[in-house]
Amino acid sequence: MTYKVIHWATGHTGKMVVRATAERPAYQIVGGFTYSADKAGLDLGEVCETRRLGVALTNDRAAICATPADCVLFLAGAEVDPPASVADICALLASGKNVITTAAQFIYPRSMGPEVENAIAAACEAGGTTFHGLGVMPGFFAETVPLMFSRLSRRVDKIVSYETLMYDKYPSAYQMFDLMGFGYAPDDPTPVFSNVDLVGETWRHSAMLLADALDLKIDRIENFRETAITPRDLHVAAGIIKAGTVGAMAFGVRLICDGEVRAVLQHYTRMAEDLAPDWPTGDGWTVELQGEPSITAKIEIGTEGSIIPTDDACMATAMHAVHAVPYVIDAKPGILSLADVPPVWGKDAFHLGRPGAARG
Repeated sequence: MTYKVIHWATGHTGKMVVRATAERPAYQIVGGFTYSADKAGLDLGEVCETRRLGVALTNDRAAICATPADCVLFLAGAEVDPPASVADICALLASGKNVITTAAQFIYPRSMGPEVENAIAAACEAGGTTFHGLGVMPGFFAETVPLMFSRLSRRVDKIVSYETLMYDKYPSAYQMFDLMGFGYAPDDPTPVFSNVDLVGETWRHSAMLLADALDLKIDRIENFRETAITPRDLHVAAGIIKAGTVGAMAFGVRLICDGEVRAVLQHYTRMAEDLAPDWPTGDGWTVELQGEPSITAKIEIGTEGSIIPTDDACMATAMHAVHAVPYVIDAKPGILSLADVPPVWGKDAFHLGRPGAARG
């Protein structure tokens, strides 16, 4: 079967999704959307640093909605303007296209309130389509892995799931400085993440999905952000972080049910390995189920020869979306949550050769 796909947005992870679909014979790329007027009219493959694909990027939403396709891989930075992203997603769904997105807010539409959930559900009904949100952390290690491990447990007291990554080689100044707040004083209100309630939006949706899937009654969800300053100037890919400003941070949520912390979901991020030495280190993810039996899984990330761990995490996010296309297309119309995904494997990954390697 051939899957006709449209790519929406060509940011860092979006480019990886394009390159992955372009190398898979089962995927036919039929369209590409860009927010940038400068990219409109350019070849999608060339913008995403792969071969020419013969698909011109457009910033015309109506043209994309009119393009016949099975699925849209929606890789927009939806945290910038959630209402606009909801409107775009609903228009795509109503036009008869299934939608897969990696935006954290959309992992569990119910967590965005009845108005958003009902709008997405109505668009699915109108178009006979399916909506699916996913990612890696959140979007896999925060929800899918703990739920899978719970099948092995007699009793679970608490779920703890966290990511540890170095961000010194991540090139986006907007995401590192303006959004997260590296390079600012810890109490500076300028960056988006200085608002702890907005920080919690990264994780609140996953926490609510877990609670609903596990029949837990939510008392409240506590948001938190902790910072550590750097004692020296740091020269990183996104710019310069001055001494005395934020060089590491931990942020996430605590899920409180029946007066107890039942889940903690969070990131530990650094711009230098020696900062915040009491925090967990390494590049990857840890999932703990505390109970009987207690289960701990540590998953490291890294490609052979890779020097940018954040790129590997982005690649994992990209491939989670790419591998979801067949089961989302086959799913019944409506909102498909991570708790309802059928068993699925990345079997096509075993049939791609290493770059430059001959098969024998």
